[in-house]
Amino acid sequence: MLLKTEAIVLNRIKYTDNSFVVNLFSQAKGKISVLARTSHKAGLKANLFAPLNIVQTEFRLKDTRSVQSMSYCELVKSPAAIDSSIEKICISQFIAEIIMKMVREEEQNLALYDFFRSTIDAIECAETNIVNLHIIFLKEFAKHLGFEITNNFCSETPYFNSREGMFLPFFTSDEESFDQQLSLAFSQMLSTTYDSNVIRLSYQHRRKIIENMLDYYKIHTENLSEIKSLKVLNEVFAKD
Repeated sequence: MLLKTEAIVLNRIKYTDNSFVVNLFSQAKGKISVLARTSHKAGLKANLFAPLNIVQTEFRLKDTRSVQSMSYCELVKSPAAIDSSIEKICISQFIAEIIMKMVREEEQNLALYDFFRSTIDAIECAETNIVNLHIIFLKEFAKHLGFEITNNFCSETPYFNSREGMFLPFFTSDEESFDQQLSLAFSQMLSTTYDSNVIRLSYQHRRKIIENMLDYYKIHTENLSEIKSLKVLNEVFAKD
């Protein structure tokens, strides 16, 4: 059967000189892999499948296949367009890699799709504090995955602990705990949304927060392996 759906590009893997296996998170079918043959005549070009691009696509769905055959695709929205900043491109790659590794279900999940789409809109529209967007994404995504971080920061619980996913009354170790200054900044970040992104963090604080949040993800799931895009992200943001 032919299935038409809007979808979010997660990544592309070269298959032949003129084709790619493209991993998508689709509105109609959840996560799915398709074979896309690039062609100037058909309007399918490799840059159509950049991370977090939103596309309108059609593919032939067969339950017996692990990779479906794409028959049509056009761009709807690109958060990391050619004239965009390197920061937006790196954030898009990072978020797409997190989604690729964390989402396994091949079934419709409209709430998750709407969340991913709102994230893409936030990246596209962001003019300030772009460097916080992936932190907001990680803390919001954790809610959808069932292990929301608890923002219980107060004078009695001033130390965030990444293993527990909440603030504790004591400091456990440099690997698991934030100091009081960083805990306060993280508590403020936990209250931030894409629409109220006004918290400013130093590069060192931001890097520590991201590393600990990824550790928190690894504790609660077996799906998260090394995030390859993190190194480039840290190098780009080291300049801010």
